[in-house]
Amino acid sequence: MSSHRRPFTYLLRTLRVAQEIDRRHLTQAEFAAHLGLSRSYWSQVLHRHRPLTPMVRQCLLRSLYLEGIPEEELWDLSPGDPAKALGCAP
Repeated sequence: MSSHRRPFTYLLRTLRVAQEIDRRHLTQAEFAAHLGLSRSYWSQVLHRHRPLTPMVRQCLLRSLYLEGIPEEELWDLSPGDPAKALGCAP
């Protein structure tokens, strides 16, 4: 098992993305399918229970529904261990 720690974690800016999904009259399930993600996985990302992987960040950037929204409005960078950033570690 590797002791490698990421220097930071990407977390979705839930309110910004949810506003855009709502503005386009999409359900969370429809948006998850659009990204190629399961509804369950997307829910975890949306509620910041999971950090954004590089693949999910690319999907968000390529989404027609989020076109024109800069990266800095889609996610936050949280320094340190992902578990600590998510409030899971002591």
